[in-house]
Amino acid sequence: MLAILITAFYSYDQFSLIDITSFAVMTFVGFLIMFLLIYLFVLKTVNKKIVGPKQSIYFPLIFSLLANLPAYLLIWKNIGNYYGTGEATLFVLGFLTSGLVFGLFWSWKNKMLSQRA
Repeated sequence: MLAILITAFYSYDQFSLIDITSFAVMTFVGFLIMFLLIYLFVLKTVNKKIVGPKQSIYFPLIFSLLANLPAYLLIWKNIGNYYGTGEATLFVLGFLTSGLVFGLFWSWKNKMLSQRA
């Protein structure tokens, strides 16, 4: 989130506290919606098929690219209607980062659970 906010700071002349909080809230709410609608289904499907050390590579890729594809399409479709290109880029980076972190966390969790057993 910090890297995205730093990028936003350099792409705008002014970046206020209202911008930071609205971006963080919108990204978090979007992630929660994506988690409930898509991530759980993808996780249930992929968790059974990908096992072992391949999880640390495939899970971040799947959750940052494929699982977020509906959000990416919705963001780019509504460019100009609701926000500009800079904001769209920031939202895409936010979803990319959240998918990457979620995939890395899930593969790490599975690795720790397999080491215990």
